[in-house]
Amino acid sequence: MPACITGLGVISPLGPDLETSWSSLLQGTVALRTVNEGLAECLQDYPVGPAQLDPALDRAQIDRRLRRRMDRMTIQAMAAAQEALDDARLQVSEQQARRAAVVMGVGFGAAKTHLYIASMCLQDKADRMSPFAIPAGMPNSAACNVSLANGTMGPTWTVATACAAGLDATGIALMLLRSGAADVVVTGGTESIVDDVGLGGMGAAKALSRIDGEDPAVLRPFCRRRRGTAVGEGVAVLVLETPEHAEARGAKVRALLTGYGSGSDSFHITQPRPDGTGAMAVMEASLASAELQPSAIDAIFAHGTGTPLNDAMEGKAVRKLFGDPAPLVTSTKGQYGHAMGASGPFHLAFAVKAMEDSVVPATVTCQDPDPECEIVPVLENTPKEVRAAMVNAFGFGGHNASLVLQAP
Repeated sequence: MPACITGLGVISPLGPDLETSWSSLLQGTVALRTVNEGLAECLQDYPVGPAQLDPALDRAQIDRRLRRRMDRMTIQAMAAAQEALDDARLQVSEQQARRAAVVMGVGFGAAKTHLYIASMCLQDKADRMSPFAIPAGMPNSAACNVSLANGTMGPTWTVATACAAGLDATGIALMLLRSGAADVVVTGGTESIVDDVGLGGMGAAKALSRIDGEDPAVLRPFCRRRRGTAVGEGVAVLVLETPEHAEARGAKVRALLTGYGSGSDSFHITQPRPDGTGAMAVMEASLASAELQPSAIDAIFAHGTGTPLNDAMEGKAVRKLFGDPAPLVTSTKGQYGHAMGASGPFHLAFAVKAMEDSVVPATVTCQDPDPECEIVPVLENTPKEVRAAMVNAFGFGGHNASLVLQAP
């Protein structure tokens, strides 16, 4: 059984909503920039992509007192969930509540709240911190607050599989619908780590690329000049429904979620399995779940982080599975940064727009494709009827996930 995607909400460095983000994406906007306020001086030459949260909040009208009790990643999730539910024209009623679920993915979690807690402890003010410090800092705070705001009483889960978290959350949402445990699931991924924790940790792991002169386009997926990734943030939320539920209320179906594969590299805590067998396994699993052959896929929204090992591994896996010619391959992270747990859902939302507008967006920052990656990504926006698309995400710890979308 497929899941019907009836609503989408996005807050990204490219825009405060889905349509603005998609338009900026197609225009080739690179939203990465250096930030001089609020970051340690040693981190200020790492370009980052902060989400355009303030305009989204002006639209969402979330109470300011409530926002002061939440981490930024939770506030983002609530605003994007509202956009997605408005898009789906769905308000959860008392009768629907027990059949409505929330599943959200987070990679790092509530990093800004943890920084606040640590600073209070270092100042010997642990007994004076906010009484909302723990509720704000819980990894499940995004999921539970989306549930509270919308009155859902079904399963409310949080998935923490690093950069694959958002795709795993969406895949688990599909499983809930297929199992009959829910009729509606609000799902996706949220991340907010443009701070000393996120940048400092990723920089120490030698995963980040620093500013190159005046050019902010430092994240270059599948490019010979790639040197590392860049940190982005934001949220993408989807409303999924069973076909029966969507049909009964006359909902517009934007796309179908038909396949999900998940697995582990079981290789290294930060490095992917070099031969790509772990990545290929989850792509094969998502195709089997969707009951499709590789030849049915028109476009692949790749993980494509701009790191030397990941891009080479993913390219080899795609080539092995799909052969030559492979489907069109793109990664849009070079324009807004790697948003960790939200990065997969960003690509899910953009894949739906690619189906609706019949265009595969360019891998804008790849100017010199690397033969080592064994694939050449889409270098300019390419008109294409996309009937089926695959979205990949691979995270630290060897977490791999792949989803298949199809046109309704």
